[in-house]
Amino acid sequence: LHAFAGSGKTTTAAEFARWYALTGGVDGPVLWRSFEQPNTLSQVLDQLGLLFNPVLQKSGRDWHTITEVAEKRDVALQILRQVPVLWVWDNVEPVAGFPAGTPSQWTADEQRALADFLRAARGSKAKFVLTSRRDEQAWLGTLPLRVVLPPMPLHERRQMAEALAAKYGVTLQQNDWRPLLVYSGGNPLTLTVAMGQALRDGLRTAPQIRAYINELRAGETGFDDDENEGRSKSLGASLSYGFATTFTAQEQATLALLHHFQGFVDVDALVAMGNPQLPGHLPELAGLTREQTIALLDRAAEIGLLTAHGGGYYSIHPALPWFLRRMYAEQYGDGGWGRGEGKGDGNHVPRSPSPIPHPPSPTRAYVEAMGELGDYYHRQYEHGNRDVIAMLRAEEANLLHARRLALRHGWYYQITSAMQGLFRLYDHTGRRAEWRTLVEELVPSFVDPTSDGPLPGREDEWKLVNDYRVRLLSEERQWAAAAKLQGLKIDYARQQATPLLALPPEQLDAGQRNTLRSLAVSVEQLGHLQREAGAAACVGSYQEALQVFERIGAQTEAAVIAFNLGHAYLTLPALHDLVQAETWYRRSLELMPERDRLGRGKMLGQLGFVAKERFKEARQSGESAAVLVEHLNNALRAYQEALGMMPPDEVQSRAIIHNALGNIYSDAGQTEQAVAHYREAIRYFEQAGNLYNAAVTRENVAIAYMQAGRFADALLFAQAAQRNYVQFGPAAADRVALAQGLIEEIEGLMRKGGG
Repeated sequence: LHAFAGSGKTTTAAEFARWYALTGGVDGPVLWRSFEQPNTLSQVLDQLGLLFNPVLQKSGRDWHTITEVAEKRDVALQILRQVPVLWVWDNVEPVAGFPAGTPSQWTADEQRALADFLRAARGSKAKFVLTSRRDEQAWLGTLPLRVVLPPMPLHERRQMAEALAAKYGVTLQQNDWRPLLVYSGGNPLTLTVAMGQALRDGLRTAPQIRAYINELRAGETGFDDDENEGRSKSLGASLSYGFATTFTAQEQATLALLHHFQGFVDVDALVAMGNPQLPGHLPELAGLTREQTIALLDRAAEIGLLTAHGGGYYSIHPALPWFLRRMYAEQYGDGGWGRGEGKGDGNHVPRSPSPIPHPPSPTRAYVEAMGELGDYYHRQYEHGNRDVIAMLRAEEANLLHARRLALRHGWYYQITSAMQGLFRLYDHTGRRAEWRTLVEELVPSFVDPTSDGPLPGREDEWKLVNDYRVRLLSEERQWAAAAKLQGLKIDYARQQATPLLALPPEQLDAGQRNTLRSLAVSVEQLGHLQREAGAAACVGSYQEALQVFERIGAQTEAAVIAFNLGHAYLTLPALHDLVQAETWYRRSLELMPERDRLGRGKMLGQLGFVAKERFKEARQSGESAAVLVEHLNNALRAYQEALGMMPPDEVQSRAIIHNALGNIYSDAGQTEQAVAHYREAIRYFEQAGNLYNAAVTRENVAIAYMQAGRFADALLFAQAAQRNYVQFGPAAADRVALAQGLIEEIEGLMRKGGG
């Protein structure tokens, strides 16, 4: 059984042994042996032999007369073959030397003797539980079944927190204390010391607790912790175990940089902190290779500071920033800020136009490294690599911390770099409320409050913040406000790009191509706003953007434009043309890379929609049943293929497809299948925070139930849809009225006694 320091391995083993004995798992004694101090095989066997000595004496033998280890071993194995025993060997990591490379107090022969005894006991009635901070393959090979102790579940953390609070006469408001429960990472010792400190400091309200957690994560505060209490009670003693004897002064200085990392370390980020190409890099880390850093972090994992996941990825003990705080301050500057750093002037205005307002420092190096990662994952996602979402989930706390530090110091480029990674994560997983808060916090640092234009010197970062604001306004259906902000960005982009449009494409350098790309993206976004507002002018915007993308060879972006042109011809009454829509969707499918399953899935979904529209037109024109069934089957196949390509966490797209499948089954008169898909769509829309489309889907359920004669069910869903629409105010007044009409229709049918 192995896990982080303070994870409760010893307690868990003890409770397991008690439970196992009480429930009949072992019909014999439970033995406990600690290996914190040296125990030879002879000493270990004495524990068993003395326990069973009364039995041995009845057979004419006495354990006290056995002096040879080999004979003790044979007698012990004879006992274990006859009597069931549960034997716990606690904290065995020192046997083979802890951490790895540390001389063991056991000789090689003594280590081998213990391992050989365990192997010999395999065929007996005994069961063994060993606890260690690491897996013991180096010592025991494949002998043990290795069990990683999982984090304490959240509900058990609540129970533990309530018991701790009761000692201080405090009744917990669980939602207020939840951030601390999450911070502990399910590590009981961390929860005990961190919560104890909070209670002693009189923290009670949610804002106080959130501030305390932020300071702990940043290593800016700590808790009283007496290392003299020993590893079972002192988090500091537990984390320090083996640290000083394992690492050189230079290695300790490198590990002190983990003070900044929040729950997760990608070794490439640590190496990047010494990359000379980053303006704020640390010269001390220059030349440190990836392999050297992995070797160092693997050794840190040996003593329980980290958990290695392979590939250069590590989880961090939740209290590591606190533990490294003193060392970090000694190495890099007072108070943990790092040499040459200050807390800024409070209004986030840089004191100098220089891109490096402060000397190189660990904080800046960390922020720049995380910004590089944020930009990298953003670009990967843009190019169709949806697997980066897993990495963004792991790096979320680091990106948020880097963003906070960059905002505090006025490092504006790094703010938006971190935001790019967070944007991809929050947009993909539908976390819009959290995203809105992050964006609103940035507006005063980049946007002129009188013109909504950029503050001087922050134009490039303003463009991104403006994009974020436009997107949020669009989601609220505030088309005019969104178009106004987008117009400001297009004006700026045209000024930069117009001279380049006359140059032959082959003469454009990378910077010029990027300038043209910015114009194309800006015009494309205007096309989105125009299409959402129902304006046919969107076709002109899309075609202008398409020409620019084709000019610079941006195939994936051109595929997206083709997709949106298909959407315009499909959905806008002034443009409605199914032939044009299908042509553009198929063109988009041809352009989209094979690896982009999400993008191709969306396009297949739209081809399914076109087939569904053909069904509706064929039904209106009186086509035969065979033709109608063919169109429905074409739509069904396309949607099912699209759903199979969607990642499980792409909630918005999955919601749209489930709603469409519900429509198909509803048209086919299969109400139960239709409602099953509608319910999935509602669940996904709400998970994405898209209450408007959740309301539309509830209307669809109401209509399906009404057509099936289930009027009571239909009324419930129609009323729920109307309540959703009301939340959008005047922007959704037409939908409120339509929902009211549906409610009245259903109520009329109910009054007629229809069911």
